[in-house]
Amino acid sequence: MILTRTTGIIMGPVTWLLGTIFNALYNLFYGMGVESIALSIIVFTILMRLILFPFNLKTTRSSKIQQFLQPEFNKINKKYKGKKDNESILAQQRETRELQQKYGIKMSTGCITGLLQFPIFIGLYNVISNVPSYVPRIHKIYEPIASAILKSDNAFNLLDTFIKDEKLTRVIFKSADLDSVIDVLFKCNNDLFVKITQVFGSFPEVGKAYAQSKSAIEGINHFFFGINLSENPGFKLSWAMIIPVASFVAQLLSMMVMPSNETGDPQQDAQMKTMKRTMYIMPIFSFLVTVNAPAGLGLYWAASAFIGFLITVFTNFYYSHVDMEKLVEKQLAKAEIQNAKRKASGKKSLMEKFTEAAMGQNPQEEAKQVNQRLSKYSNMNLKNYDNSSSEDEGNSSDSESSTQSNSPRKKGSLADKANAVKRFNESGV
Repeated sequence: MILTRTTGIIMGPVTWLLGTIFNALYNLFYGMGVESIALSIIVFTILMRLILFPFNLKTTRSSKIQQFLQPEFNKINKKYKGKKDNESILAQQRETRELQQKYGIKMSTGCITGLLQFPIFIGLYNVISNVPSYVPRIHKIYEPIASAILKSDNAFNLLDTFIKDEKLTRVIFKSADLDSVIDVLFKCNNDLFVKITQVFGSFPEVGKAYAQSKSAIEGINHFFFGINLSENPGFKLSWAMIIPVASFVAQLLSMMVMPSNETGDPQQDAQMKTMKRTMYIMPIFSFLVTVNAPAGLGLYWAASAFIGFLITVFTNFYYSHVDMEKLVEKQLAKAEIQNAKRKASGKKSLMEKFTEAAMGQNPQEEAKQVNQRLSKYSNMNLKNYDNSSSEDEGNSSDSESSTQSNSPRKKGSLADKANAVKRFNESGV
């Protein structure tokens, strides 16, 4: 039979949850007198983006803070510039991670967001491919036609031949039961329904049942210009191609508004530019997926990409007007509390354990070195930092002294507090 409901340890519960949410949205609009799968998909998309928004916001905040603190990261890059040995690479990664930890920068949040979106996409694919299995009201619309087919003689062979002749995809038809037949019917447009009535022409009950349910089916399963949301648009000229094109454009706009952070290191900047160019493959991938997936899933993908574009535009606008120094001060205070709790618990991340084992370091000596490094990197005047005044580590002491004496600092600012910590560490006063 058709796999009407997805099973499995992971995707089974995910698909069930998404199907439950989708059913609740559909019933909500049904109560308002609106029966539309398309509207349910769009509102569902907005709801999913709102759920994932805090993760996106954390990723953007971490990216903007790291961009603001780039002078400190540039110092680490310059210290290890040109050093390709394994020890130097590990040391550079370790010091960069320590600085990120000091300010509570968590770039891994973006990966978490991506990982969360993947099962949602697969789960929604399963729901949209077999909506009647998750939305009882839609199941009832198709029941009269399916029941009439099952009452006819040789129903299984006739339907099996119909599926093969029409090359219906995503169908595994092994037995004729109510749910299996409904799944087949859900994948039919008006033309295919006409052909079904012709296949079962000797059983007029099938044609009568379809005539009675036709308007309801058209109302729930069709989008603008007669697009059937259960069908794949395919590589053919039709109104359904609007959805893959919209998905491509929305993904492209999202890529274009993504901020590109300059690190000051030519090699690293070149790598980041190459990575961003590679990301432009995503709109093409999005187009190919939505062409070969049900139009309802393409609608979700296009709407999600467009909402993501709007979110990026608004967050970029917000962070271009916010006082970054105050934001960093708050982030630093929050990170200090989190790091203190983490230190008290004695827990270490997997990356820290790996680096410590690779470097063969004593934990106490390493802790002392961490404090020294963070103290050294904390003397930056972030608002008045001049890349041209920072030299390699060998000349750092003279340049740091001149930078400290010549750069004005706002009293009570992050840079002023950082230098107070440095003076205390050096003199104990």
